[in-house]
Amino acid sequence: MTHALQVWADEAHVAAIEHEGRDDRWGLHYAQPWMADAQSYPLSPALPLVRPASDYASASIKRFIEHLLPEGRALDVAIAYNGLARTNVFGLIWALGAETAGALRFAGDAVAAQPAGEPTWREIPLQELDQRIAEREHMPLTVWDGKVRMSVAGLQDKLLVYLDRALADGGRLFLVDGPRLASTHILKPDTGNPNTPHLAVNEHFCMSLARRMGLPVAEVDLLRTPRPVLVVRRFDRELQPGGGELQVRRRHIIDACQACDLPVAYKYERNLGSAPAVRHIRDGMSFERLFHCADLTANKAAARLALLRWALFQFLIGNSDAHGKNFSFFVRPGGLLEPTPWYDLVSVLQYDRFDTELAMAYGDVFSHADVSPFALADFAARCGVSRTLMRREGQRLAKLAAAAAAEQAQAADYQDDAERAFVQGIATFVAAQAKRLTQLVADAERWKDESL
Repeated sequence: MTHALQVWADEAHVAAIEHEGRDDRWGLHYAQPWMADAQSYPLSPALPLVRPASDYASASIKRFIEHLLPEGRALDVAIAYNGLARTNVFGLIWALGAETAGALRFAGDAVAAQPAGEPTWREIPLQELDQRIAEREHMPLTVWDGKVRMSVAGLQDKLLVYLDRALADGGRLFLVDGPRLASTHILKPDTGNPNTPHLAVNEHFCMSLARRMGLPVAEVDLLRTPRPVLVVRRFDRELQPGGGELQVRRRHIIDACQACDLPVAYKYERNLGSAPAVRHIRDGMSFERLFHCADLTANKAAARLALLRWALFQFLIGNSDAHGKNFSFFVRPGGLLEPTPWYDLVSVLQYDRFDTELAMAYGDVFSHADVSPFALADFAARCGVSRTLMRREGQRLAKLAAAAAAEQAQAADYQDDAERAFVQGIATFVAAQAKRLTQLVADAERWKDESL
């Protein structure tokens, strides 16, 4: 039997997604008013507004939906509370699709999905949040008042909330529901895992470092419950006050895997893992694939420059886990892409017990310590980037990073001796990386084209 879900963007009916469960067949039909609107956009490049002659690929529709679902424990909780199988992607988006990353909402009833009635607000006092964080091993953070709430992709515990004003001005946290309301911020509590100490502080430092360097990055803050919680402002949400009624506008975004029509399991370049028998298989997201996404943007040169800066910054901070779901694009009218601000910036190399193989190789190198001038020259050639441009940008970013990291380590955000010592360690690491990158890109520029 075939079932359908209606897809909405704010108050506009975008499409219907159909699913025949027995054979796992998916279908997509854009709404005629949406197709006629000059401001409309496709769900992704693989699902254009104009129906292909061979129709939309069923697997592409399913892949797009899968990327909207949470990962890890948040997905396990959603499965358990809704009585669904892990393979039931259609059932999961039906249950969780009222708030996804980007602009889209999914509803089984086209009438019920239209804005009606009053939005609901449920405040989360800091004391209750702290208690829930302490109890999250027994009561998942995504479950509130007996209801499973959507969590954006990623393996860390996250909670989507509405923040009514800046934290420094006494901002309060709310769980909100209703077509005209949506979360504006993401809460990422510290893991409490001894293998990854100060993870919230680590991400706050790296995100703040990027901002100090003038790089495009999501706004972050540290909330103390008193446990440290990273608060990330969602760049796919915009407040739209007017007429006495508050409204949150959703902005459509897709991650790089969605842009390339790759499965979730392909977010790492070595999509089958790094065991000796399969390490040569590299069908997943790579820098080369990522840079090809620039061809789908209005300003290809600006997009490639943004991607180059992102790749070099990951090297500076030692983020070996920069994978295909950690870079996203806004989808503009007509389907053109535009890079979003950066997010999920962490110095993974601070943790000895964490797998530090690079998610995407520089050339053929998957080890951070083994990145060489040749590897960077190879990286630039594969990505269609001038080595002179890479040298100029690498040295510019290195100079900025060394000074900005030292300044960020002195910020008042870090409260005790342990946190201050930890961020000072990252700052020292970044300074060493900056010195290393300065020389690497200079040497990479000297390689002759015929040697690559």
